[in-house]
Amino acid sequence: MGIWNKFFGAKKPEKSPYLPDSEGPLDLGFVKKFTSFGGFFLYNDSAELVLKNFKEICTENNWNQSEIISFNQNLAKRFQVSFVEQASGKLDNFKAILIHCEFLISNTGKILLSNNQINHFKIKALPKTIIVSAKISQIARDVSQGMAQLKNKYINTIPTNITTLNIKRKSSNDKQNQEEQTDSKNIYLLLEDY
Repeated sequence: MGIWNKFFGAKKPEKSPYLPDSEGPLDLGFVKKFTSFGGFFLYNDSAELVLKNFKEICTENNWNQSEIISFNQNLAKRFQVSFVEQASGKLDNFKAILIHCEFLISNTGKILLSNNQINHFKIKALPKTIIVSAKISQIARDVSQGMAQLKNKYINTIPTNITTLNIKRKSSNDKQNQEEQTDSKNIYLLLEDY
């Protein structure tokens, strides 16, 4: 302790308004944003829990697993849902789609996708509910970091149809919000951390 502090008391340093806010853990930031927009978040610390939570989602919504599709053969096999390898057509007959994602964006709570998950389809052409299977290692600080990691992940061929998912909010009185949500979806996130 300095001599001046003995006489005048220690003064707590003030925080500069020019310093950025300290960031909390990326995973907590993502979960707070994601759930605040109405996303359904399920944390899983084992492979068994992932399958159990998936079955509970189906039960809660009165879905048969045949009413859920996936464009990914491994994902379809793991969750025992219908594998669809179609490049065109409508997906209206299905209640939900099960996909992986590229990255989870912490500062917005959105989910970054590409043609590797949704083929050529626009978000509004997908079923109204999307179940995303992701790993905690896929969390990126922001879209810039997510895009940089995407370029590093696919060095030779950068994916196309890159987009983020908009979550369907519970209630929206604001006309602008209603217009923005024409392509929004109900989203369940099965986050794996094991």
